[in-house]
Amino acid sequence: MKTLTKQLEQIILSDMSKANTLFVRDIIINEPALFDALFKMVIQDAEPLSRRAIWIMDHLLEVRPRFLNDNQIKQLIDNIYNYSHEGLVRHSLRILAHYKIPESDAGKLLNTCFDLLQNPKTSIASKAWCIDILYTFSEQEPELKHELISAVEMNLEYASAGIKNKAGKILKRLRNEVHINSSINKS
Repeated sequence: MKTLTKQLEQIILSDMSKANTLFVRDIIINEPALFDALFKMVIQDAEPLSRRAIWIMDHLLEVRPRFLNDNQIKQLIDNIYNYSHEGLVRHSLRILAHYKIPESDAGKLLNTCFDLLQNPKTSIASKAWCIDILYTFSEQEPELKHELISAVEMNLEYASAGIKNKAGKILKRLRNEVHINSSINKS
């Protein structure tokens, strides 16, 4: 397995193209035991290997979401603040946005997303994924909707056109849901 892992690493480092990304993805689809090695490459935060590995992992999980287990979800959440490259944060959030987060890790991800959303240094794409994750949490915990509305509104003043567009759609949906919930509670 060490030889296969080393070969996989060499292929990943040889070329950062979409074709190579999909090539490595297909190798792992055909040899699922290599997923753990790919995941370790991501978590070790070694430039440029980790950044390339998470790009592959992101594409892989789109077609094989069951490859990622709850322990690995926890590790992705735990490592968000430890990454040296923003691309690792962005892809981690994108991946996490597509999973049901174990209850034991939900609070940490919730706090992380609110923190990243309020941090002016967080990239636009990472903020967008935070909004998606927080909206999903608000579907499960409706009392979060008011807090999410406030957090999103605070980001609008200096936001990019993309964030303003996404925020506008989410705010409209949230305000409608809050209004419906308050109408139901008054009845």
